[in-house]
Amino acid sequence: MSKSQTAKSTTTPESMFSRSTAALTTPSAPKPNGNYSHVVRSGNNLHLCGLVGDDPTTGKIIHQKTEGQTKQIMRNISACLEAAGSNLDKIVSRRVYLIDMNDFRAVDRIWGELVKAPHPVSTCVGVTALSKEGARIEIEVIAEA
Repeated sequence: MSKSQTAKSTTTPESMFSRSTAALTTPSAPKPNGNYSHVVRSGNNLHLCGLVGDDPTTGKIIHQKTEGQTKQIMRNISACLEAAGSNLDKIVSRRVYLIDMNDFRAVDRIWGELVKAPHPVSTCVGVTALSKEGARIEIEVIAEA
């Protein structure tokens, strides 16, 4: 291509991103507190929203400590995965957001009791606040369908 010529794309932005996706919200997990789904399926992957330790029936965070919130989050993740036809064993990636990074070892211990090897890839980030008052931890996962 000469300097005076420019490349022309025949692909529109809409066609570049036209893949089939399906969204799911389950009553077995806390109602989303914003405009998002619990799970979005894209191909063979399930992308779960970040979940905090709120109770599905009350919508309130009932545990003040990170350990109790983590156990509730894992129940919420499990409910979302089951509603999508998957389970904890199919998780391939996790992102953990913690108010206090000193809580990571306790969170990881609880995770290890419920999610067996081979363990998914993981990222843990310290944050100053989360989207729900009283939340000390949020976990987001990607799993196979």
